[in-house]
Amino acid sequence: MAKSDNLILKDGSGSIGKILTITRRKSGNIQVGKHRGASSVPSTEEQLKVQSKFKQSIIYGRAAMADPNLKALYAAAVKGDQSAYNVAVRDAFKAPEITKINTELYDGQVGSTITVRAVDDFKVASVKVSIYSAGGDVIEQGDAVLEANGLDWLYTATVANGAVAGGKVRAVAKDLPANETVMEVQL
Repeated sequence: MAKSDNLILKDGSGSIGKILTITRRKSGNIQVGKHRGASSVPSTEEQLKVQSKFKQSIIYGRAAMADPNLKALYAAAVKGDQSAYNVAVRDAFKAPEITKINTELYDGQVGSTITVRAVDDFKVASVKVSIYSAGGDVIEQGDAVLEANGLDWLYTATVANGAVAGGKVRAVAKDLPANETVMEVQL
């Protein structure tokens, strides 16, 4: 879309026939673009998934704006022409990402640690760590604690594990809209 400071369009917004669409941004800028209609091509399976995710994100965005605490959190992250609602919808659309699980300091002893690096476009709300035996049984699980760097989550073992080899560690990161991301590593 093109930006316009045209005096004729300065108080206008909406569509002109099926030719142009005029949009006024929060900053006061006016954008003029070609009018878009519905597509005549049926949506693909992938497009339908994205549309469904977007609908869910809109529902979350509305609910977040009805909660004064969430609205204040999202409002603090607003940049440029965004609104708190835009930030909430984007947060709901995008799940957190686990980039690394570091098990170098985990030796099966009580007090040994596992570090999970989890990031999100807004905020990772929690990280849960589970430790499994080679046979697939849960040895222990619990919540990791956010480190001072704001990126890493530290889990401290509370149960002795005599057979570390062949086991696995599973981390589940959640953001405020409850999107989950799961990552597993072998021990």
